Amino acid sequence: MENARTTLPDKIIEGSLAVTGAAEAVHLAGLFLGLPFHVCAAVLAALLLCAVLCAVGIRMLRRKRKGPEKEKRAPYRALFRDHPFWLLLLFLLVVFQMVWYYWAHIPCIKNDITGETVQTILTTDRLYEINPLTGRPFSNGMPMRLKILVLPTLSAFLCRLTGLPVMTVCYSVVPCIVMALSYVVYLDWAAYLFPGERKKRFFFLFFVILLYQFGTYSLPLDGYTLLFGGYQGEAVRTGILLPYALLCCLRGRKRGLLLCLLAEVCVVWTFYGLGYVAVAAVFYGAVRLYSRWADRRRAAW
Repeated sequence: MENARTTLPDKIIEGSLAVTGAAEAVHLAGLFLGLPFHVCAAVLAALLLCAVLCAVGIRMLRRKRKGPEKEKRAPYRALFRDHPFWLLLLFLLVVFQMVWYYWAHIPCIKNDITGETVQTILTTDRLYEINPLTGRPFSNGMPMRLKILVLPTLSAFLCRLTGLPVMTVCYSVVPCIVMALSYVVYLDWAAYLFPGERKKRFFFLFFVILLYQFGTYSLPLDGYTLLFGGYQGEAVRTGILLPYALLCCLRGRKRGLLLCLLAEVCVVWTFYGLGYVAVAAVFYGAVRLYSRWADRRRAAW
């Protein structure tokens, strides 16, 4: 059963993907026009500010036209009133994971140069012109497929915006954001699988938290990717893009699926997962087409 109604988790996820798209546009402009990073950061900040102001303005106009929406806000108040234990438990478990894996311990950064790349961008005020390992310009250039990856630029933007150290942003702040958005995706899954059954939604989210927590014993598992490599594009794909794309397929949300397809190109290197979302979307489309063909054939008989 398709359900294309936009929920609060949809707005959060798709808004985050839209921010990634805006950052990618500014990133590409900086690459092809040779703009310094501080100009790119200022343009991105201006775009985000305009987007926030537009969203707030549209929200206020809708509320003014429709009047107070008390009946829509009541379920959220009822949720906190009726299930305080589950909400507190899930919140504490998620906070424990973030603090324990991203702040109390250093993630798995062996052979990773994300921090060096971000530091080079901030120091040289240029995007992908200096080799972070040698401190010299790339002798043979840099492959375009790597140049379009936007996560280092986003991390550098967060460093410039917050003033936090590079290592803190890359290996603590960014993984926390990725994990939080991943749980928002599965919150949307819980609402889709168990409409109107809040306790089952809580159990589902509790099960997902346990899977992440105890699914760290092998490299290919989602738990290991998120908890030990949450700063990587693979974590974004595994925890956010792929599950949300599958949910969009089931609910018929073409906009969300398109955002996932485009975001995957922006954050994941070619040989580490590019096209997984596209493959999943094509497979689901083929299954739907076969199902419709089989139904028509049965009806014809």
